Amino acid sequence: MLHVLRCPLQRSLISLQWICLRSPFSTKPHSVQGEDSTETRLNPLNIQMLSKNLHKQIFRGLQPEYREEDVERSIGHLQKHQLWGKETSLLPDVELKLPQMYGKNIDEHFRVLAENQSLPYLDAATKLHQAELPPMPQKWSWEVGWTRYKPNGESQKVDFPDESALVFDVEVCVTEGQCPTLAVAVSPTNWYSWCSKRLIEERYSWSNQLTLADLIPLETPVNSAYPPKGKWKNRLIVGHNVSFDRSFIKEQYLLKGSKVRFMDTMSLHMSISGLTGFQRTLWMASKLGKRRGLQEVKEHIKKAGQKREGPMIGSWDWVNISSINNLADVHALYVGGPPLQKEARETFVKGSMMDVRNNFQELMQYCAMDVQATHQVFTEQLPLFMERCPHPVTFAGMLEMGVSYLPVNQNWDRYLEDSQDIYEELQRELKKSLMTLADDACQLLQDDRYKEDPWLWDLEWDVQEFKQKKVAASKKKQLKKAAEAQVATPLPDWEEDPGPPSEEDMAGSCPSRLAVEKLKETVNRLPKRRQHLPGHPAWYRKLCEKMSEEDSWSPGASLISLQMRLTPKLMGLTWDGFPLHYTEKHGWGYLVPGRRDNLISQEESTGPVCPHRAIESVHREYCEQNSKEQPEYLDFNPSDDLMLTDSAVWAKVEELSSFESLTEQNGVRMMKNGQRTKSTQQQSQDPNHQNSQCHYHHGNGPYNDVDIPGCWFFKLPHKDGNHNNVGSPFSKDFLAKMEDGTLRAGRDGTNATRALEINKMMSFWRNAHKRISSQMVLWLRKGELPRIVSRHKEFNEEGQYGAILPQVITAGTVTRRAVEPTWLTASNARRDRVGSELKAMVQVPPGYHLVGADVDSQELWIAAVLGEAHFAGMHGSTAFGWMTLQGKKSQGTDLHSRTADTVGISREHAKVFNYGRIYGAGQPFAERLLMQFNHRLSQTEAASKARQMYALTKGIRRYNLSEEGEWLVDELGIEVEREENGSISLQELRRISKLASKCYRQKRWDILGKRLWAGGTESDMFNKLESIAHSAEPATPVLGCRISRALEPKAVKDEFITSRVNWVVQSSAVDYLHLILVAMKWLFEEHQIDGRFCISIHDEVRYLVRSEDRYRAALALQITNLLTRSAFAHALGMQDLPQSVAFFSAVDIDQCLRKEVTMDCVTPSNPTGLERRYGLLPGEALDIYEIINVTKGSLNK
Repeated sequence: MLHVLRCPLQRSLISLQWICLRSPFSTKPHSVQGEDSTETRLNPLNIQMLSKNLHKQIFRGLQPEYREEDVERSIGHLQKHQLWGKETSLLPDVELKLPQMYGKNIDEHFRVLAENQSLPYLDAATKLHQAELPPMPQKWSWEVGWTRYKPNGESQKVDFPDESALVFDVEVCVTEGQCPTLAVAVSPTNWYSWCSKRLIEERYSWSNQLTLADLIPLETPVNSAYPPKGKWKNRLIVGHNVSFDRSFIKEQYLLKGSKVRFMDTMSLHMSISGLTGFQRTLWMASKLGKRRGLQEVKEHIKKAGQKREGPMIGSWDWVNISSINNLADVHALYVGGPPLQKEARETFVKGSMMDVRNNFQELMQYCAMDVQATHQVFTEQLPLFMERCPHPVTFAGMLEMGVSYLPVNQNWDRYLEDSQDIYEELQRELKKSLMTLADDACQLLQDDRYKEDPWLWDLEWDVQEFKQKKVAASKKKQLKKAAEAQVATPLPDWEEDPGPPSEEDMAGSCPSRLAVEKLKETVNRLPKRRQHLPGHPAWYRKLCEKMSEEDSWSPGASLISLQMRLTPKLMGLTWDGFPLHYTEKHGWGYLVPGRRDNLISQEESTGPVCPHRAIESVHREYCEQNSKEQPEYLDFNPSDDLMLTDSAVWAKVEELSSFESLTEQNGVRMMKNGQRTKSTQQQSQDPNHQNSQCHYHHGNGPYNDVDIPGCWFFKLPHKDGNHNNVGSPFSKDFLAKMEDGTLRAGRDGTNATRALEINKMMSFWRNAHKRISSQMVLWLRKGELPRIVSRHKEFNEEGQYGAILPQVITAGTVTRRAVEPTWLTASNARRDRVGSELKAMVQVPPGYHLVGADVDSQELWIAAVLGEAHFAGMHGSTAFGWMTLQGKKSQGTDLHSRTADTVGISREHAKVFNYGRIYGAGQPFAERLLMQFNHRLSQTEAASKARQMYALTKGIRRYNLSEEGEWLVDELGIEVEREENGSISLQELRRISKLASKCYRQKRWDILGKRLWAGGTESDMFNKLESIAHSAEPATPVLGCRISRALEPKAVKDEFITSRVNWVVQSSAVDYLHLILVAMKWLFEEHQIDGRFCISIHDEVRYLVRSEDRYRAALALQITNLLTRSAFAHALGMQDLPQSVAFFSAVDIDQCLRKEVTMDCVTPSNPTGLERRYGLLPGEALDIYEIINVTKGSLNK
């Protein structure tokens, strides 16, 4: 075994370059662009590091230092986890001449860049911070456009506020469309007001299509898209949720971005004193008053599945140093004083333009008061923010994040139209299928066949009899005579064809005519109030509209919909072959046959009797059909609905573990060994049948208080925990179960199966179409487009070119992650989801490309490198780090494959568990998720798998004794079993505690020191994360941003630890993004790359770049990733970087926004794909070697 590559470790500290020409674990690499082609740098653990050339440029000749004991400890750790000695293939070295860097080291380099980029904006912010605002105008000008108010009260019409800093607020009359109605701004010296044409001029109607002229100019004169003298100035706009106000600013829609930047007081608040989702609930509850507040908290605890009386939150100090995000509460927190009056806002939300006109002065005053309040909040926030987020990169990165821009063209409207058309068509087809199912079900009335139907047996089958008026005696005689005459007329012999009737026959009376006449006469006997569908079952009558003369009336079960409780029964839905059943108390569940302790005969029953034999045959048939295809308890491969993005995983973690009990007595959680409280269903069981258990089916039940003869009732699993009831099996949470066949239509025929399929196809558009259709798109005229677009050979004179400004809150969560409801959560295109090609509708204008990349395993690497720095200060020194750097899917040595193999789950599911764990979720989270992914697991099996997974990964808890504990051990002479690091097990801790309390009965000893994890692949990483989370002032290790005041230990003690551990990783990922944005801005400006920031969706970034610069932009992105990862390593004291993470695996160069450049995004609304429908060819995905090949390794033109 090659321990340290030929160099014997004689000293305890070695500073060498680990160089390898050939190694038993590697294949000989070749080098790109350089003379050092024979030397590949490896660290002592055989991890390939940056080439000599790159290392020298980035780390300025600083050589990494490795201590002998660290190397040996790392090798021992890797051997323990069967990773040492695994084959690793080497990558070709990368040789690049990097741009000139500033400062003594890479951190100083980034500081210089960020200070240069943010200086003019920081100056403007400081001016605003120090300003005493001029007096607010008493009367506002009723005039189109901008008016300036001088401190002496004079007002003057201006093109736009020519100021370097403004606090700004826009109001929109929502009922009149998306056009801004009025705005107020203030600078350190002047107040400004703006009124729209639509407010001042009364017209019968205005166009829905907005143009630049409808928007608010902040830099350019009216009817111009260029600033005075053609020069854009640096300006700063401050607002509360300023991304909303930004979407009404004229210049922000121009393709070439201006130099205006935005600061959001809501984002500053989230960074300084933001709340987690769960804290928000508690905060609101506490503000409702003690009694009502505690009631709210109890309800939330109940919802989160806790069996506790009252809240378990011990420290409530954080409530007083934080608030929710609206301006009124934020103002109350930072400024105090009388509360803001927000009643006038209702006029903009619910009123008409006429209401705004009638209350103009009052509403302008309201808007100005908001501006003044925002300025007061900003004045308090700025010094706090600069103190808590001291690195200039954070400030510069947030400014850049605030100018997202999505280009669109005429295909946007086409997409909306196509998606809506297909959606409506599917809706009609679904309705028709459901109506047919209802009509067919009525046939079961004949011979009472419904009594043997596994689904419909308990519906209302009572039938209304036909009613007729009584006939008077005289009329009875006439009818009798007519009947006799009819009998006297001989009936023709139908056996032979009599041929056409003769003229005499035609003149006389024929039997059929008599029958019709007789039928007509009975009309008079119908009751005055017409009966509603007599002869039909009651449940069917409720689905039909009463007959009327109106055009909208149609016959049949036209009121049926998926939301109705009987629809799943009509469709014959089954869960694992068991028919679905609904109860008022437990919601949707299913009936499992085989119960024998509650059978009753038909005679004993007063209501409908469950046909348990029919249910048995349904399940038997299901088993026969699936015995070959599906062994029982198979863990299905997940659908895309379960392939969660990283942000969705955190949402899942918070949802499932927000109330895991993290208060531990004396630092040790006291648990009854393996005991669990009885589940609610078993506590509330009917005493007669409470022990009835189903021996062959495990699930959420049985709930024996549902007494259905011959069957057990099991509840459908709920994503928020099984104590919650499922309201509809058609909700999006069950889409994955429809795809894997767990939930299916059990009836013969295609209507039910097709209805289920249509429901799945419609799910995306049904949930998202309002958000998508209400996106504010602004179309640009030819003269408003840059010449590179309007003179391009592919420019379409008939086409439309415009933009959407996503309303991104730059720090929308407590981890400072950006938030936006449509674009940052948009899924990728799915073949069976209408409208899911949404992201691909972001399409570049002629002459431009989108250049971007996904950061590979961003958060895993961040967590791993934190653990490695803590463990041995060496890349790849922990099993978790090694798997992140060197693990291979093909060999099963990557992180997700290892977890999947250990627990016996799919790799995609393992991915969710791995991210969940890194985000701080505990074992109960894993149990619930396992049962959600595989509903066939029992609670015990899930607990066992979760325990196994956590023991392998996180390890087991061990404890260090406090000084008091060590003194006691010495004093009492207690023999203690310890690990090498001096830690002891929980059993030992309890033993010492017992002995101490025996000897000193009156004294309570505090023997517990530090708690740590040991023995797992991720133990050291978690020890590091927890040490940061528990420190007095938790801060990100790289840029030093502090956690929200509402999560600092002095405010919350030992609570919300899941959120705090998650914060370390997620907030560091935000640091990573800010570093990328700063480096890209520098390279674009330094090398005249014509481009602008487009959007960042979680761990991917996209830039809009002029086509001729696209390859240089791709190289800039690769260099940026190299410098960003190096900055992380340097900040953690590691003066080197592994080659495998230095560059993006690929940079995408494309004409639209999509996950992969080759995705054709075929969906029901785009059945022919992007290439045929929209003429979008596949893009290019280039690795670093291909980019160097194209650009010759240079950023210069």
